[in-house]
Amino acid sequence: MDRIDNALDHLFVKSKGEINSRIEQISFNVDIADTQAKAYCHCLKTDANGNLRVKDLVDFIDTKIVEYAIPKKEIDEAKKYFIETNSPSKIDALKKKAKGLFTDLEKTGEGGEILLYILVQEFLKLPQLISKMSLKTSGKLHYQGADGIHVKYDIMTGFLNLYWAEAKMYQNLNDAITKCFESLKGFLLDPQGYGTTQERDIQLITSNITSNINNPELEDMLVRYFDKDDDLSNNVVYKGICFIGFDCDKYPSEGDLTKTTMMIKSLIETEHHNWYEKLSDKIKAHVNLETKEIHVFLMPFPSVAQFRKYYIETIQ
Repeated sequence: MDRIDNALDHLFVKSKGEINSRIEQISFNVDIADTQAKAYCHCLKTDANGNLRVKDLVDFIDTKIVEYAIPKKEIDEAKKYFIETNSPSKIDALKKKAKGLFTDLEKTGEGGEILLYILVQEFLKLPQLISKMSLKTSGKLHYQGADGIHVKYDIMTGFLNLYWAEAKMYQNLNDAITKCFESLKGFLLDPQGYGTTQERDIQLITSNITSNINNPELEDMLVRYFDKDDDLSNNVVYKGICFIGFDCDKYPSEGDLTKTTMMIKSLIETEHHNWYEKLSDKIKAHVNLETKEIHVFLMPFPSVAQFRKYYIETIQ
């Protein structure tokens, strides 16, 4: 089954670390007490003029919407057309299509969902298995189900690790953490069967696998893992990835250009361990969730509402 591992590598979208010019690492891969969860914390950087790079972060998110929202087959076809004709018209068309899939609803959490995708690609190196945004019937709606699905093949065990993604952005950290694990628990803990939390998403994986994988050999192998009549269906392991964005008063007030990135980082470091204690408590509030591998990305913002406003203005 080494072929699965090699083929999945082709789904992975590489980067040159561009996200790191916009965010600063506070901590990385921290064990959350009494759980199998790991925490990662980043904050916004300031530039040499004292300006937070929040708008620039949103601009960067905008550059990633095609790879996030459009199935791989369509991207591959656009690349092929560009190579053959030297015309970017098909690529431009995909950008317009992707933008049409995103909502302009005031309370949208899609900015956090794409940011989670970016962080997972950058730091966990997990390819996206399905472009769920492409299955939306209207840009005025949110898609039901997990916020993302990523995948990794374990060569040693032969298990297929399926990572269910949830992104929550709230003004209050406690609310964001609570809502995140309430949403995630069903994906990680429900047993296989019809009517379970994961069932609809698994059906979407198999029914749209050709568009999202664009590799017949890999498609045939993966489908076996999601076929309840195949013994390989016993080798799928559910894991979690989360993005939690929230308001934080450690950033400079509007108009204050005196705080550097290191000053902001130092202020957050006085408090972020308390955030990890909250994670532990909220995970343990759900029976058996503490036994599941979960990767949690925390990112404080000066204002989640302002970030969302910038996102909607940019994406449209």
